Formats: sequence, C-alpha cells, structure tokens
Amino acid sequence: MFRKIYKVKGEDVNDFMVMQDIAYHRYASSILETFLFEIGYSKQKLNTLKIGLQKCQEELVHHKPLMFMQNFFLNLELLDSNNNEREISIRTRFFDTNNGLCAISFIKFNWYDHYNKKMIAPPKRMIKHLLA
Repeated sequence: MFRKIYKVKGEDVNDFMVMQDIAYHRYASSILETFLFEIGYSKQKLNTLKIGLQKCQEELVHHKPLMFMQNFFLNLELLDSNNNEREISIRTRFFDTNNGLCAISFIKFNWYDHYNKKMIAPPKRMIKHLLA
C-alpha cells in the first residue's frame, strides 16, 4: 500500500464547494504516477523505455463528499494482476482526516509497449512494491 496526503483545491470543486468526480479521477491517476516516480519510473524514464499505461476501465464509488480546503489522504493498493500480469487492477481509497472513507476509485489498466505496439507485463519492481 502507498499513501499520500492532499488538500481539496478550488479547481477540484463545483459551485457548492464539493469535490467533483473529475478531480477524484485526477487524484487517483496522480497518486499512481507519484508511486511510479518514487520507485524509479518517472514519466521521462517511461518515455525513454517507450512504455506507458493504458487505462481500460475506471469506476468511482462515493461514500461522503470532500469539501473545498479539506485535507484528505489516499491509499493506493494493488487488487489484482491477471492475463499474464498484463492487466492490473488498482484501488485508491479517499479518506478524510478523521479516517472516514469518502470515496473509492477502481482503475484497470495495461502496460503498453509503444515501440512494438502491444501489451506487456508491468515492471516486476512495481508489483513487488504494491504488494509490500
């Protein structure tokens, strides 16, 4: 599991100061990119290796709203890896500062080799860190 703390910003909310779905999806993608960067897979390195992520499915389940200027944290977890480890399922849970569950994002994605134009297995290092 990987954890990161954020704060709801002005561009994240609607007219009622409630965080919008697009912001939840943006934060879920952001924590995945941050995780990859911290284990040595920056965007630049992925571009150099000519590999990247390709989202297959994204789902968001709300439990309670996050509001403007509210601090929250995300937990990133690997749920499943199948199809010869080419498809990966990630769950990102959004919590308020009182550890109240606010939302859950589920993302399925594949690793894609841009040079050979095919799906590939993800770096084993990434799987190892997500399972730790």
